[in-house]
Amino acid sequence: MIGGLLLAGGFVYYTAPNEPAFDGRSLSSWLTEWSGSYFDRTNAAAGAIRSIGTNGLPLLLSWVSKDESPMQKKVFRSASRFIPDSLNPISRYEWRPLIAAKALNLLGSQAMPAFPVLTNLMTKREHQLEAATALVGMGSDGIAVLTKAVTNGDVLLRLFTAMALEDAQSDFDKVIPALIESAKLGGKKPEDYMARRAAGTTLVKLHKEPNLVVPAFASFLTNQDEHIRYLGASLLVDFGAEARIAIPLLRQAETNSDPNVREAATNVIKEINANEGKIHDDAHAGT
Repeated sequence: MIGGLLLAGGFVYYTAPNEPAFDGRSLSSWLTEWSGSYFDRTNAAAGAIRSIGTNGLPLLLSWVSKDESPMQKKVFRSASRFIPDSLNPISRYEWRPLIAAKALNLLGSQAMPAFPVLTNLMTKREHQLEAATALVGMGSDGIAVLTKAVTNGDVLLRLFTAMALEDAQSDFDKVIPALIESAKLGGKKPEDYMARRAAGTTLVKLHKEPNLVVPAFASFLTNQDEHIRYLGASLLVDFGAEARIAIPLLRQAETNSDPNVREAATNVIKEINANEGKIHDDAHAGT
């Protein structure tokens, strides 16, 4: 059975174009090592990928844009039942689009020749996350594409884009308002809640412009939807003392009919008080 699966996999296994190399090793070898280090941007593998630079774009784009047929996907799923991931070349193959997207992100402005291909991939559901992951590393041009996509009517596109924007390094004057708008968009399907939470979680992780973000999260506390009220409270907890302006609404939320909302609101108030106490102690210690 295993032999048959591997044989079938052999027919669909991707054959790379002529690969560039650095220090005697192929790009794909460096990419495999880099992915194994959880994409550490400071190690030797990351340095090798940067050194290869634009010479690696054909390979990276071929990985990012590769479409598997239904038969290929069936083979991949079947093989994963019998072969450990660490020994399964097909499993590694399935991860190639994300690895390539991370590498394009790492290259940043060096990857700009790939920009037209990546923006086109943003229109294809199976490639949106990888395309967004690559584009967010390309500065203002990439950010412009993503801030438009994150407020799109397509809820899954919003979800994927919000996830990718966690890696934003610039243009926060555009990124933060777009994520706030995305977090406020309506809809009661599970994917709507997922997209809103992704936008909110990215705002927390970026932790920029709290003067804009905190009021937006506070406004969730008065929403008719209990899930959105809970989302607002659960996100505010990460802003500590910066969330003080939300205390009146948090006090109201402590009497909410939903116990999860009540608990989340109480946790935020505790966090605010704890952080303000620490600020006071630090100031006192410095006098």
